[in-house]
Amino acid sequence: MAKPRRSAPLGRLARPQSLLHRTEQVLREAIARGEFGGNRLPPAAELAEQLGVSRETVRLAQENLQREGLLVKYRRRGTLIQPPALTLRKSAPRSTLLGYLQTDYPSKSPEGEDVTRATSGLMLQGALKEAGRAGYQLVVRHAPADEMDAAIDRVLREAPLRGVIFCSFGEDKMVRRVLGAGLPVVMLDHELNLPRVSTVREDSRQGVILAIHHLARLGHRRIAYAHWNWADVNPWRVAGYRKGLSEERLPRRRAWELSTEITPAGADALVERFLKLQPRPTALVCFSNTLAALAIERFRRHGVRVPEDLSVFGIGGEEISGMTCVQADWFGMGREAVRTLLRAAGSKEDAAPEHRLFPYQLRPGRSSAPPTE
Repeated sequence: MAKPRRSAPLGRLARPQSLLHRTEQVLREAIARGEFGGNRLPPAAELAEQLGVSRETVRLAQENLQREGLLVKYRRRGTLIQPPALTLRKSAPRSTLLGYLQTDYPSKSPEGEDVTRATSGLMLQGALKEAGRAGYQLVVRHAPADEMDAAIDRVLREAPLRGVIFCSFGEDKMVRRVLGAGLPVVMLDHELNLPRVSTVREDSRQGVILAIHHLARLGHRRIAYAHWNWADVNPWRVAGYRKGLSEERLPRRRAWELSTEITPAGADALVERFLKLQPRPTALVCFSNTLAALAIERFRRHGVRVPEDLSVFGIGGEEISGMTCVQADWFGMGREAVRTLLRAAGSKEDAAPEHRLFPYQLRPGRSSAPPTE
């Protein structure tokens, strides 16, 4: 019996993607090709009918693209394409185009949301702002990590670039390809030990140390850490957790380092494992505010009160009211990445790479308190 033939678009996907994610991608690519006349998107109802999805899916996709700085919505005028967007001007000279390659990390939940959307959106907005101020355009491409190779091919083929920013990406082989093309590179929100590559990222190690110091001052002696299972994306947070415990002379146990997905199911598994710990920690530091919020909801379902029974601390990301957390200047990081790239591109000789760390700032909230034990 012959095997059913797979359609070409589905064959390119490495993992299932939600309708929302695919709708965003279709709109983003259509905008890049200049398919919408007058820099205006058709009404949501029309797009929904064309794509075979609900109006709500189209609305959510447009909102996500607005947060990225690609679209802007005006009352009575509709949804317009932001001028410094993805559409390339064929006549644009070499010196005005900068590549911006954003790695997306969709979760394995049915919703398939990008778990780094909050921070990546702010960094892209900052980069767009600085590029526009300096008279440059960003050529933006989004792709999952395992599809970044094809994204690099497309951006190098389609546009004569002055330089490239890799955002939240850590494959040195692919970065070397861009360096081999004679283009300066800046790593944004990640770091590689490569010559000639500048980096701009938040000081994750310092952020977690700050969290440990805050909880220790409240009197906590048993502090656990919930890490994202994409450990290679950010190894500095685990290092900061261990360093913070050492500086405060607090006990460290391997069982207190918990790894999980940033999904509802991942939070369920995290909470179940945490509640079995003996002795049970009185505080939990989470890789992101999103994971912390998911965990808090599930702890409360189990009758664990936050912060009365357990303090929960988030390390950056989306703004969540009342969350005790630390936050970095993600918007400023995007701006600094463009400035760094332009300095490298403007140098007549191979400039020494620059490395900039953005510190975290403490945001006290209602999810932490002194332990009751």
